[in-house]
Amino acid sequence: MARIGIDATSVSPAGAGHARTQLEAVRSLARLGLAHELIAFVRTPEAAALVAPTGVRCELARNRLTIVWEQAGLPRAVRRLGLDAFFTTTDRLPVIGGCRTVTWLFEVPTHRIELNRKHGAGAYQRAADLLTLALWRRSLGAAAVVLTGSQATADELAVMLPAVSGKLRPVHPGLDPVFTPGAGPTGRGRYVMHIATSDPRDNTETALAAYAAALPRLRERIPLLVPGGAGRREPAVRAEIDRLGLRGDVELLGRVSDEELVTLYRGASAYLDPTLFEGFGYQVLEAMACGAPVIASGTTSIPEIVLDAGLLCDPGRPEEFATALVRVLDEPGLADDLRRRGLARAATFTWARTAEQIAAGFEEALSA
Repeated sequence: MARIGIDATSVSPAGAGHARTQLEAVRSLARLGLAHELIAFVRTPEAAALVAPTGVRCELARNRLTIVWEQAGLPRAVRRLGLDAFFTTTDRLPVIGGCRTVTWLFEVPTHRIELNRKHGAGAYQRAADLLTLALWRRSLGAAAVVLTGSQATADELAVMLPAVSGKLRPVHPGLDPVFTPGAGPTGRGRYVMHIATSDPRDNTETALAAYAAALPRLRERIPLLVPGGAGRREPAVRAEIDRLGLRGDVELLGRVSDEELVTLYRGASAYLDPTLFEGFGYQVLEAMACGAPVIASGTTSIPEIVLDAGLLCDPGRPEEFATALVRVLDEPGLADDLRRRGLARAATFTWARTAEQIAAGFEEALSA
């Protein structure tokens, strides 16, 4: 029996993205009943309480700064606990120390770093990006197995780092079970939905331009609802809404709870996602799982997630999105067909399958 550490340092009661992925990974691996001891590393007692029902042992990663945990705290934990392997979603492995590692990389970090530079990221983020640039190639070279969130990411890595191509294993995450079809928000009629966060990859400018171009061509005036915490980008989003003459047609909802997000997906007449790149398109999967007809970018991982269950467009061409939006909202039968296809496609993304693939990565690393 091996002792395997699991990186759950992003897990928190209000967490999304990596936080949700890490928590679901722990839960699903625990359900497999592996013949190995699993130890989850968390940052807070609240996070430990979320992991506790799985029966997986928790250890507190006490270093407040992520980089200190990655480079100093983790190697100490490996020695103290006698870990045989470690599973993580980071692209920065310890320079000294550590153990055989299975890394689950969702996207090539240079995309994110380039956007951060373009949009003026803060000093802390710029410093973190410089550190990532210095370490990520070495880290993937040192990993025993590199799981990727999509085939698109694996293909890109194989070109950028040919030396790691032999240990790349695409593994899609599963779907969070909260995303299911059902009733939309009470009292709202038809609406289009787009999520705008502080991440510039959301490409909200294209979503707004597409909606503005589609609006005069629709049989009825349908509002655009925009949940998400746009943060420091919100003034620019509001300015673009005013420039396009969309005040009164676009409603910025700000941050919403998971329950509210699910309800919004369920009631959407169309979900608009012109993302610039995604290592794995969580939002399009969530939208499909809740029954929203999807119009999304035909780039990076999105096509392999959507397949024929949505309409795919060029993220640099708002007119393509506008035409697709008019079709979904006004063409008889199209929205219902996309809903049916989307629900069927989303049902194939199970955490049980994901856990089996991660566990296979463990066995490969332990035998290396």
